[in-house]
Amino acid sequence: MNGHTINPSICAVILAAGTSSRMGRPKQLLELNGLPLLEHVIRAALSGNFSEIITVIGCEADKIQKAISIEDPRFRWVINEDYLSGQGSSFKTGILNAGDTHSGVMVFLGDLPFISESTVQSIYQTGKGMFKVQHESFVIQPEYSGITGHPVFFGHPDRNLFMEIQGDRGAKAIMNKIPHRKSITVDDRGILFDIDTPEAYEEAINQNG
Repeated sequence: MNGHTINPSICAVILAAGTSSRMGRPKQLLELNGLPLLEHVIRAALSGNFSEIITVIGCEADKIQKAISIEDPRFRWVINEDYLSGQGSSFKTGILNAGDTHSGVMVFLGDLPFISESTVQSIYQTGKGMFKVQHESFVIQPEYSGITGHPVFFGHPDRNLFMEIQGDRGAKAIMNKIPHRKSITVDDRGILFDIDTPEAYEEAINQNG
């Protein structure tokens, strides 16, 4: 992907097309602190200095678009018609829609609503700084208590590599093929706290109650 590495264009991609099979109802629209769960993730992305913010939806796409209204001109919805084949298809849809205009892409998952704005900023700034010294593909992951989570920053992403992703494995399948990997420690459990079961949703409500 192209882009001026002195002042790189960085895109946020939020993956939120799934069927919520483990939840039993569309988790994107579960209410949390008065907002749909997915809107919390979108707002976290909006807090960053991204050139563009793409949210990939599929299951219940119409309902989600009616429930969540984002005025920011950087934001747009993208529909993944092939969402039933797994998260990999949403990943590819997001990368393809980001196009060649961005030097970097930060990928968020739509069911991690507690990621702090400071974490988003920390990953963003680390990625931006790496463009000054790194001219090959690289990836940055946040780490909490020794466990890596999301969002994940891809610098100089190789589109051909992303097109190899299949099924529900997301980016894990291609991580080892990216030449340079870096993890940054954050004090933010939100990078790991995904809400994909009724139990996790109940814990989320209690945590914020």
